Amino acid sequence: MELTLTLAGINFAISFSGRAENAINLCTQYFRDFLFPHPSADAEIAVSFLETKDHPFPFQTTTGNPVFERQLSTKDTAAWLREHPGYREDFPLSERTVSAFCLGGLLLFDPDTASGRIYLLNPGPECFKPLYRLFWMYFAQVFGELEGFFIHATALVKGKKGYLFMGDSGAGKSTLAGLAEEHIVFSDDSPIFRKKDGGCYVFPSPFHQFDPLKGLDKNITAMSAEVDGLYFLIQDNRVYLENVSKEKAISMIINRHIHFFLYLSTRARSGIFNIICEACDKLPLYNFHFRQDRNIRSAIIGG
Repeated sequence: MELTLTLAGINFAISFSGRAENAINLCTQYFRDFLFPHPSADAEIAVSFLETKDHPFPFQTTTGNPVFERQLSTKDTAAWLREHPGYREDFPLSERTVSAFCLGGLLLFDPDTASGRIYLLNPGPECFKPLYRLFWMYFAQVFGELEGFFIHATALVKGKKGYLFMGDSGAGKSTLAGLAEEHIVFSDDSPIFRKKDGGCYVFPSPFHQFDPLKGLDKNITAMSAEVDGLYFLIQDNRVYLENVSKEKAISMIINRHIHFFLYLSTRARSGIFNIICEACDKLPLYNFHFRQDRNIRSAIIGG
């Protein structure tokens, strides 16, 4: 069985086999606003179970403590898979394969074909728990190969212009999304940033904290806005803008505001670095000092 969805102009096909088909309703809820039938896919990922009862997965603990998430050595992962009696060699493994683990789920990604594979390793009641994050990680890998990425930011849109407000967890991104009454919110945690027609554009994302997002309609998959400013959130006693240097902005974005940057291929990381340098060279860059109250509205650019 299969689901198809569209994110930032890219068509994805997700297939489920065996007991993994029981996750279809859950995934339909995850991506309900982005499901879109299309005859062909730009990228495909398959989901299935791989039993580990008699062949334990070696990367679930470190020094006796459970591991939430980690990037894996492709060599070690490939060696474990090839020794597993249930592995059918139905996903090509090479030196370029990217692999990662999250909460009892294994993700494999081929950057040359944009294809992916999720193996669910634990058959218990929480077996589908890692899917949300593993799909997010996979989409990030695909976009990384296509000059795009999920940015840790709130994306506010007014007219045809988009404004990205970046901040660590707790910085106020969701608060800002709730206060920006005259703006459409594409995501309050991870909008998609991509190059398009020579410019930098932001797109809606299914990954967010505030639900439902404001101003989005049934045509979400066709929505985008050209980015007109990058802002770094700083909670303060008053509201004002402060210029940020290009060098500092690049450093902050690379080190703190790209989801799954370290899980991407070397080629993707290099391409994203170039995109960010180009964006920071063209766009206004500010620290946005703000108070978490209604006075914020007058300070939002485009407000």
